[in-house]
Amino acid sequence: MTPPPARAATASTRPATARQAAVSRARGVSHRAYLGAGLVASVAILALPHGLLRDAVYEAIGASAVVAIIIGARRNRPHAAVAWYLLAAATTLWVIGDAIFSWYQDVRLLDPFPSLADALYLPAYVVLAAALLVMFARSSTQGSSTAFIDSALVTVAVALLWWVFVIAPMWSGTEGSTFARLVAAAYPIGDILLFAALVRVSWSRTERPVAGLTLTLAFVLLLVADTLYDVSTFTPAIAARVDSLDVLWLASYVLLGASALHPSMTVLSAPVDRAPAPVRAREVGALASVCLVGPGLIAWELATGRPLHLWPAIAVGVTMIGLLTLRIMHMVRDLQEHARRLDRLAGTDFVTGLMNRQRFATHLREFLAAPRTRDAGLLLVDLERFTEINNVLGHQTGDAILRGVGDRLVEMAGEQGVVARMGGDTFVVLCRRISSEVDVLPVASSVLRSLNCPYELPGVTVAVEARIGALLLTDQVVDPNAALSWVDAAATAAKSRPDHIAEYDERSTAAAEHASLLAGELPRALTNDELVLHYQPQVRIGDGRVLSVEALARWQHPQHGLLGPDSFIAAAEQTGLIGPLTHHVLDLALAQCARWNQDGHPLTVAVNLSVRNLLDPHLVADVEAALERHGLPASSLELEITESVAMVDPGRSKRTLEELDRLGVTLSVDDFGTGHSSLGYLHQLPVRRLKIDRSFVTDLLTDPVSEAIVRATIELAEALHLDVVAEGVEDDRTFLRLRDLHCYSAQGFGLGRPVPADQVPALVTTIERRLPTLLEATLPTPRREPGPAVPESVTSV
Repeated sequence: MTPPPARAATASTRPATARQAAVSRARGVSHRAYLGAGLVASVAILALPHGLLRDAVYEAIGASAVVAIIIGARRNRPHAAVAWYLLAAATTLWVIGDAIFSWYQDVRLLDPFPSLADALYLPAYVVLAAALLVMFARSSTQGSSTAFIDSALVTVAVALLWWVFVIAPMWSGTEGSTFARLVAAAYPIGDILLFAALVRVSWSRTERPVAGLTLTLAFVLLLVADTLYDVSTFTPAIAARVDSLDVLWLASYVLLGASALHPSMTVLSAPVDRAPAPVRAREVGALASVCLVGPGLIAWELATGRPLHLWPAIAVGVTMIGLLTLRIMHMVRDLQEHARRLDRLAGTDFVTGLMNRQRFATHLREFLAAPRTRDAGLLLVDLERFTEINNVLGHQTGDAILRGVGDRLVEMAGEQGVVARMGGDTFVVLCRRISSEVDVLPVASSVLRSLNCPYELPGVTVAVEARIGALLLTDQVVDPNAALSWVDAAATAAKSRPDHIAEYDERSTAAAEHASLLAGELPRALTNDELVLHYQPQVRIGDGRVLSVEALARWQHPQHGLLGPDSFIAAAEQTGLIGPLTHHVLDLALAQCARWNQDGHPLTVAVNLSVRNLLDPHLVADVEAALERHGLPASSLELEITESVAMVDPGRSKRTLEELDRLGVTLSVDDFGTGHSSLGYLHQLPVRRLKIDRSFVTDLLTDPVSEAIVRATIELAEALHLDVVAEGVEDDRTFLRLRDLHCYSAQGFGLGRPVPADQVPALVTTIERRLPTLLEATLPTPRREPGPAVPESVTSV
């Protein structure tokens, strides 16, 4: 008797829902049940006497394998279902061949060779090999040509052994015509074909699912049984026990069916998209071993005095030399491709997939060295407060933001632009569509607007601000290191610009160097209490009384004197010191507020919060502890946030602000009108005040658009029951105009400049003496409706 082939399955992994998991477990049970029952039946057949009953059981087990393969293919739906149907077809050919062979033996009492059964057995080997190759065609991890050469090398070496120890003895030991000898020799040749297909798929597969192991074992048992049966024709000791080979053939049938029933059969032919695998040590060892088969065989025959198979060994040797030559050529090609891939990876940022700093520097060097017909632009983008976002929201969110920024920059740069991540939160864009100085800033502004739009991430919406340094790459710019240094200096200068964009000039370099030095000295300033507070009064416009002061940080630098916040706040945010700095300011401000209250000056104090403070889970507890430490009620403290700070993580920001509101702290939105928040979102926050940005208040008397914005903001605040504080009041006329617009309070140099704590009482006295007289001398004018000359887009703010 002779058995069937192997097949493989394929499919993609299904979502791990509870129902699918239960179905998968049930299928695993059916696989084990069939496998156990089939193997038991395969062994039990030895207890049956030769005859129709035994042969009927034999064919029933084979037929069950055909049914199991078809059921498994229809139920599991592999990618290459045709391979499983080929496997079922080959098994069917064998089962029918077994039935015909039994009819000859049991009914006609004949043992013809060759017979009709052989006409079915032999084609099954070809169908089985095709099933294997089709099954694994799309799941190979190596190139098909390389895997073919490797399997061919192994197969040629094994074929030599098969020829010497199986085919040649069978040829000489088989009686009858030449045709009968050819048919007898066709069986080991069919086994060689199966072996070649099995080596081909085993060589290229790295996964070993249950179905794959079961399938491989089926083919191994088939090859062992066939080989022993072939050897039995000239080996009496094996011929005497040839009936026991039925167990191996039947077990191979059962294993084929069981492999189709197991859910992991879908993995076998599932498509994979992988780069060619590097040459492995086991492959090199296997190839080296097969090369020694021919010489080893000849040496063994010489040593034992057996007849030499010189010409077969020579033919195999020549074939292997040709295959090895091809293999070496492919190996060199694969190594070169692997080296190129490593080179690409070495120049790629692993988070964003963009160029990294090293590769971009090389690209920029080549670009500057090549002849150019037009200028280009270089933009350096720094994300503001990204370290805080990364620390608070986690690295996964941070990486997602970096990828989002990279995608937007690539889109803005266009097909001819080049985008790279220089490291951390810094990106650079080589923009070829910039052709003059006039184009640099508008392009940078477009990029900035794109980056400042909120990023919709799973479970969170994050707003990120950026600043951009720009450099025009004329034909005079030839040094890439200098270009990168200049554009970095421009990005540093952009920190202090209202629009967060700066083009390089020599002053940018000086400012950048100064800011870098200050950033390094900031930790020392905190330790040595070099940071001091100045206070600017906020005046209630209705009666001219000072109700509150805003605490403004200053740095009393030992060399540079008194430095304003623009000189060090950005550095504190970049270095992660903004948290400790804000806590220091909060403690100083509350301590001073307590002293004023004790001295009979009931003032409240306002402190600015950064995004890191707002997202700090301990902020509310720290504020509460500071108020208790200084014996102040929560109403003595006002905390100011900007629109952009509140939009970094709207959900978490809202929760923190609600807790502060429940504590009794007054909350206000600073620089209102300059951020990207929606009014609907701000209405959901428990804020009590809006502070109109000074850029609108300064031009209130001369710019109708600014007046319309201020008026609309005041009316909006009234509708939302919010107080309005106008910043940047420089003169009495502006103050009086704000009164006419029914603004609640004001702040600015025209009312009182920031002063040290010991000068605040005197400044308050001066303000409260002067302003009531000013307000009484000038009566308020009736509220005016917006004039038709004001653009509609402005009045709808």
